[in-house]
Amino acid sequence: MAENTDSSTARAYCRCNSGHYFQGVCCPYDGWSSAASRELAAAVERLAGEGQGLSLLALRKAGVSQETIERTIIVEFGSAASAFEALDPSGYVVNGEAQSVIKLGPNFK
Repeated sequence: MAENTDSSTARAYCRCNSGHYFQGVCCPYDGWSSAASRELAAAVERLAGEGQGLSLLALRKAGVSQETIERTIIVEFGSAASAFEALDPSGYVVNGEAQSVIKLGPNFK
């Protein structure tokens, strides 16, 4: 798969312990912050400043830790106008079963 080179539509989100995904250092829903969110925010800023596309591969090449990568999702939007700063999912379908975020294990929190 080709690396994304249009940084205007790709966004990186860190997962907080409540299951929210957010851009930046602190979750806007509950204020949660961590070394992972700080590392991700710094790497995203650095890549943007260098004019590099945003992808998990680019984050790895930039030296982002595996712990941070495991809390990260990249969303590529069809339009920059559709991009959002945070997401509050109440549940996921995992292994074909709809489950509440509260009932899922640490990989989802």
